[in-house]
Amino acid sequence: MGIFDIINIPLGYLFRYIYLLLQNYGWTLVAFTLVTKAILLPLTIKQQKSMSKMQAIQPKMQELQKKYQYDKEKLNQETMKLYQENKINPMGGCLPLLIQFPVLIALYNIIRSPLTYVVQLGKHGLPTIEEVYTALTNLGSTVAVKDQIGIAAEMTRLSEGLSAAFPGADMMHIDFTFFGLNLSQTPTLTVLSPLLLIPVLAGLTTYLSSWLSTKMNKQTSSSSNTEGAAGTMQMMTYFFPLMTVFFSVSLPAGLGFYWILSNVIQIIQQFVMHRFFPAQPPEHVAPKHFREREAERRKK
Repeated sequence: MGIFDIINIPLGYLFRYIYLLLQNYGWTLVAFTLVTKAILLPLTIKQQKSMSKMQAIQPKMQELQKKYQYDKEKLNQETMKLYQENKINPMGGCLPLLIQFPVLIALYNIIRSPLTYVVQLGKHGLPTIEEVYTALTNLGSTVAVKDQIGIAAEMTRLSEGLSAAFPGADMMHIDFTFFGLNLSQTPTLTVLSPLLLIPVLAGLTTYLSSWLSTKMNKQTSSSSNTEGAAGTMQMMTYFFPLMTVFFSVSLPAGLGFYWILSNVIQIIQQFVMHRFFPAQPPEHVAPKHFREREAERRKK
């Protein structure tokens, strides 16, 4: 078992049951994405609440940073005190992301490796992936041995031959067609086809999600008040969409379709979260009296 199989296996069963119910790969991806987003919703809400509270105390944070810029230890102490007074968990915004990361990796593994986690070859008395691949090769298939999505598509195309090769084996077959598109195929830039819309939409929706997140939480993201941090955020806003496009034209279209679905749901979630848990306006920090400023100057 791999380290992510703790999550891969139960989510693989979930994907399997949804497909057996809907008998359509595209709609299974839609339902699967909705269910997993619903499972992660409490973490998303917690993250939004934490970011909202952090945004409200930014003026006080900046005041502390300016006041104790030469005393890092005192700055850390006063920062923790400010968090405690406002009942803020400093890890509240990061922890949900850290928890979601292995789940996202698991979702990728399930879609990328349907024979292992959905069809479950090698279990329940079924032949192994290698045995099925050998049988497909004997039937004239030229699919690559490492391409589980391609093998799954060939299993459906050559189902009669496989039934003769493995009599009595009740193997699950996946039909990857969705509205005329074969989601098991990899989009290619050398051939014009409707599949090329998937990388374009995957990159576009990734950019919109990143841009919207930055815009809705711009005050929080600029809390460090440094040009370097702002530059990094801007670079990531463009880097992730380009990376998504690259993977979408390098991997089967089903993965790109999943990224589109995930991004669209993420955008809708951001609008809803912003409406029900709006970013709190920064708390006003009253200017210090002349005598207080003079006393601080003398201490220095």
